[in-house]
Amino acid sequence: MIKNKQITFKKFLFISIISIVLIVYVYNILTSSILEVVGNKIFSNIAYKYSADYIFDNDLSENENKIKKLDGWILILNNDLSLSYISDDNVPKDYSFDDIVNLNKGTFKYKDRTYFASMKNIEENGINKYGVVILPTKYISNRVFVTPSMQDSGLIFLFFTLKVILFILGTFIIVLIFSKVLHRKLYNPLSELEMGFKKLKKEDYSFSLRKQEYNNISEFDFIQNEFNSTVKSLREFQKERLENEKRRIQLFIDIRHDLKTPITVIKGFSEALINGRIPIESSKKYLESIDKNASNIDTLLNELSEIIEYEDYSYNLNLEKIDFCEFTRKAIIDFLPIFEQNDMNVIINIPDEKLYVKIDQNIFSRVFKNLMKNIIDHNEKHITVYFSIENCFKKVKLIIGDSGNKINEKLAKNIFEPFVTNDTSRNTSDKNRGLGLSIAKKIVEKHNGKIFLNQNNTELYNKSFIIELNKLN
Repeated sequence: MIKNKQITFKKFLFISIISIVLIVYVYNILTSSILEVVGNKIFSNIAYKYSADYIFDNDLSENENKIKKLDGWILILNNDLSLSYISDDNVPKDYSFDDIVNLNKGTFKYKDRTYFASMKNIEENGINKYGVVILPTKYISNRVFVTPSMQDSGLIFLFFTLKVILFILGTFIIVLIFSKVLHRKLYNPLSELEMGFKKLKKEDYSFSLRKQEYNNISEFDFIQNEFNSTVKSLREFQKERLENEKRRIQLFIDIRHDLKTPITVIKGFSEALINGRIPIESSKKYLESIDKNASNIDTLLNELSEIIEYEDYSYNLNLEKIDFCEFTRKAIIDFLPIFEQNDMNVIINIPDEKLYVKIDQNIFSRVFKNLMKNIIDHNEKHITVYFSIENCFKKVKLIIGDSGNKINEKLAKNIFEPFVTNDTSRNTSDKNRGLGLSIAKKIVEKHNGKIFLNQNNTELYNKSFIIELNKLN
């Protein structure tokens, strides 16, 4: 391949396959040629027919001529090595033990030729004898079989031709299978990935890459999982963004609604005072109303500012390691007079042990203030308020419950959203703006904690707000 020259994946795949095929061709042709020269195990079945095991297991007379053609001969020796039979009268007839050993080694010489013998124990008329086939060593391969050099040359050529044809056919089939496997394993997932990126470019997150069970390449599996995870995150982010936009629009609508009434009152009363339509003796009452509505507007804007402030990721908390049990006791004590004024019974179940958390005390105090104010503003008198802290392994759990009426289920689902209140008239008095719980949730989450509403009945309370914070060791 030429460096720095871009090519398509298909072209790269084609060049790679052709390169592999050429290498396989050259390698196999070379190795086949070497194997043909140095060995002939392919002809083992033919060569076996020249061994003593084969010849003495078959018709001896039919095999004498083929042995003679190779300038060899056949012997049958008695146990004392005396001659019992010989196929050629023109060869040695007396064989000593040393001659047999030399024949076995392939070092027996006769008429300037070296010979090798293969032997077999045979039985003739109930007498054990030795059958011996003697051949020149130049025809012997591995001292066991006769080489094919005296065989039909046409058979050798036919074998070579068939070998080449089978090699070409087999290589073609392998390359075809290999290319299809690569196409499935490489091109298909890459093509699907390309399609996925095109959809992402169009901000379409409604899909995920299909799991390809036949593809066991770990890198593709990793890429697929990471890609699907990214698409899922983008899908959730898109959904959250749309929901945030809806909430933001609703927030502006709610702000306009909550500001409209006090502004109308202030504007109407101030115009009446300016135009002298209100008697001087009654002006104080109207001025007090103007002041009250202005204070409500100021409080509302301050609470909205808090929500926006706590949503800011760059907002820094002054975190301190504190005993959460002691911190909670102090917060309850500060509110006890207000509970007493409303004839509310208080039950405190806080352990004596020290449970440490990291919080910004000044800001987290607002959570207690808002939750306790919520209890007072939205319950009748004479109820029981319950405070409990539990040590839950890596968490510290605070339970603030009361025996008042449960919150409407529809309202409970969005209880921590801004301007969610059970006051259907949306009165803008201090207790009904619906921002307190939203601010509490923002502060708790800012401390990497969780807050949620639980409306399961217990002996002590009907509903509770539960806060979970990370415990320090």
